[in-house]
Amino acid sequence: MRRALPALLLALAAAPAPAQATSDPMEGLNRRIHGFNRLVQAHVLDPVVAAYVTHAPAPVRTGIANAFANLREPLTALSGLAVGDFGLAWNATARFGINSSLGLGGVRDSAAEWGWPRREAGPADAVCAWGVPSGPYVVLPILGPSTLRDAGALLASSAGLAQALGPQIFIPWRGGDLMVEYSAIAAELGRVEAQSLDAYAVYRSAYLQRRAAACPIDRAAAATED
Repeated sequence: MRRALPALLLALAAAPAPAQATSDPMEGLNRRIHGFNRLVQAHVLDPVVAAYVTHAPAPVRTGIANAFANLREPLTALSGLAVGDFGLAWNATARFGINSSLGLGGVRDSAAEWGWPRREAGPADAVCAWGVPSGPYVVLPILGPSTLRDAGALLASSAGLAQALGPQIFIPWRGGDLMVEYSAIAAELGRVEAQSLDAYAVYRSAYLQRRAAACPIDRAAAATED
């Protein structure tokens, strides 16, 4: 679903929904944080990404992205166990073992070549499966679109990982992971900003639609609103 987000954003940008189309009780605060995030992107993230793309060839960037994705596999495994999806947990565990060894630390996705495709899931998906409602849409500083439920799951898991790994390991790892993910969609996000009448509404619609596609309780809530 993460890879589908840029295409969904661009499709929504062609016909953006009006800001009031979706219940958004925190819209005033959200829009201010969205504006702050745009400043950070324009003056900090985009220059760093431009330098990264310029100096790192595409195969190198792919290997780095694969390595960071491999480090997320244990979290996917734990999320699968949390909801009783043992197939997902075993797939993530097998992928992590194969790619960490035969895949040179995950730089090469050897597991996919062996018939173990990537199936990403995280704490927010686990909490969704437990039936926790999404709550209002929120925009997080730097991290961007979320909901109250998803933000809570993210903060709780991040706190747990920071405690387990130590901040000296967690912060560089998480920062690098986010930067690599952002570099993959930065160009599409720039086009959304340029083409849409209301980029905030586009991001909100894209995020909520993506979560509704992945989370049954969100999908049911969206159907009720319609």
